[in-house]
Amino acid sequence: MNIYQMILTRNDAPAVALGFFDGFHMGHKKLFEVLTSSANQCKKVVFTFKNHPDKLLGVDTKYILTNNERLEFFEKYEIDDVYFIEFNNEFMQIDKDKFIEDILIRKLNVSLVVVGYDFTFGYKAEGNSEYLCEKLKNFGRRCVIIEPVKYQGQVVSSTLIRNLIMDGNIKLANLMLGYNFFIKGIVKKGNRLGRKMGFPTLNIEFDKNKVVPKNGVYVTNTIIDNKRYLSLTNVGFNPTVSKTQNIKVETHVLDFEKEAYGKEITVEFVDFIRDEKKFVNLQELKSQINKDIEYVKALFCKASI
Repeated sequence: MNIYQMILTRNDAPAVALGFFDGFHMGHKKLFEVLTSSANQCKKVVFTFKNHPDKLLGVDTKYILTNNERLEFFEKYEIDDVYFIEFNNEFMQIDKDKFIEDILIRKLNVSLVVVGYDFTFGYKAEGNSEYLCEKLKNFGRRCVIIEPVKYQGQVVSSTLIRNLIMDGNIKLANLMLGYNFFIKGIVKKGNRLGRKMGFPTLNIEFDKNKVVPKNGVYVTNTIIDNKRYLSLTNVGFNPTVSKTQNIKVETHVLDFEKEAYGKEITVEFVDFIRDEKKFVNLQELKSQINKDIEYVKALFCKASI
C-alpha cells in the first residue's frame, strides 16, 4: 500500500473512497465492501485527512483510531493507495466545485467515488453526497452513496461510538465497531505499588489524541507478543494512591508474570465493571481488586479462551 501526503496527477482511473473513517465501524465496512465489489479492475484508493477537520475549528475531537491504526484497516481491505492529506486553512477554503473538478477529476482522474450519506466537502461544507454524485455523473464518472447503517434502530456513526466509549458503554460501542475498542501503548515503569500489593500492573504510554473510556475498571483482553490474556484495566487517576491529574491506563494481566517494559501492547476493552473510587486505605483497595478479579474470572474466562 502506497501512502501519499500530497495530491499527485494520476494517469489511471481509480475507484476512490472519500471520508475520515475514524473507528472503521459497521458503516465504514459497508462502504469498503461496496468499493471492493464495484472497483472491477481499477485500483482502490482512499482519500482522507491526517487530522480531523474539527481540530482546525478548535474542537478537540479525540480519535477512535490513531492514524497508524486507520492505515492498518485500509491495508486489511487491500487498498492500493492512500492520500493522507493535511487539513489546513487552504484546504478548508476550497470551493466545492473546485474540489470536484481540480482534485477528483483533473488530478485523481476518478472512475468511481464511494461516499457515506452524510459526506460533506468544500468551503463551509457546502457540498454534500448528492451534489457530489450529480456533478460526477455530469463528467461521466460513477458515484455510489452508502445509506445509513443502523444497529438497534440507531444510525452507526463515529460520533455516537465516541460518545459511547466516553460514557463507558463499551459493549454497545464494540457491537457497532464490529471489534473490541482498543488502546495501544508502550509499557512504562510506574511506582510498582500494584506489584507490592500482589497485583502487578502494566502502565501504558498511549497517544493522547486517542479517545479514552470514562474513569473506571474494565474487563479487558491484553495482547502481549501476539498472545491474548484476560485482564483487568483501570482507567483514571488512581485516587487512593496517586494525586496525578493525568489519566492513566493500568492493566493487571491474569496468568502473566513476565516483564514487559518497553514493549508495545494492545488493551482491548470488553465491558465496564465499576466506577473508579477512592478507598479509605490500601487494604480496602486490595480487597476490592480481589473481588474484581474473581468477578472477571467467573464471567469471562470461558469467553476469552
